[in-house]
This record gives sequence, C-alpha cells and structure tokens, in this order.
Amino acid sequence: MLYDNILVPYDGSESARAALAEALKFVRDDPTLTLRIVQIVDTEQLVINRLEAQGRTRETISSEEVHALFDSVVEEANKKLHEHIDSMLKGLMSRIIIEMLEETIPSEQIVAYADDHNCDIVVMGSRGLGALRGMLGSVSSYVLRHAEMPVLIVKQPSED
Repeated sequence: MLYDNILVPYDGSESARAALAEALKFVRDDPTLTLRIVQIVDTEQLVINRLEAQGRTRETISSEEVHALFDSVVEEANKKLHEHIDSMLKGLMSRIIIEMLEETIPSEQIVAYADDHNCDIVVMGSRGLGALRGMLGSVSSYVLRHAEMPVLIVKQPSED
C-alpha cells in the first residue's frame, strides 16, 4: 500500500464523514496501516459561547468554574465525535488513533499535526462556501496548499 499513516481531520460535517468513509477504504485494504482521526475544537470560543448563554463573563466566575467549563466542552465534543464515528470503525483491525486538539486555527493545526506525526496523506472533506458550488472551504484550501504530503479532497455527497 502506498500509505501507512493516514490523517483524517473530522469536524462532524457530511463532507468530513465522506472523507472518513474514503479513508476507511484504504484501511480495509491494508489492516497494517495507521488511521489518525483528529477533531480540532475551539474550546475557548465554546466556553465563551456558554458563558454568554448563561449571561456571565469570565470575570464573574471562579477559575475552578472556568476549568470545569473547559473540561465540559471537551468532554461533550469527544462524546459527539464518538457518536458520529464509532459505528464506522467497528470491526477494523488497523491501528486507529482518535485525538481532539484544542486550537483556534484548524488549517494550520492540521498541517502541523500531519508533519509532526509523519502522515503519508491527509484525507479531508471539501466543505465549501455553500452557494459557490465547487469551491473548496478555506481550511481545505489551506491544507492543500501548505501540506508537504499528498492531500485527498473528498467531494461532499450530492443531494441530487
């Protein structure tokens, strides 16, 4: 097989689900490879959103409560991720690594993660700008331009 270490950035979108399904074709053909599924979570923004929804600010709560909120949003994101992907991964014999990264700039983090973990290929969705059919999203576009390894962009399933 050409690839031994595949990275799939996963954000829960249909486009990301299609990318994971495509990567799983490689995995089924070669159970010796490593599949890395990475979800990048902007925990800071999620905490801010939760505080705003509660009508609170960082200044009105204790540092312990802030830490608990961060833990809570990471736990919720992890649970949601596994709800999305666990059924797709059943029965696989490959080494599967699932990680959640707390970052605010997913495009740069995907490229850095792929480099740091010696990934052979990045398989990712093409989620774009909606009305502008056929255009790549900004994250896909950035990874495609900056990654040192091949990038497979998987088209979002059509609704035809």
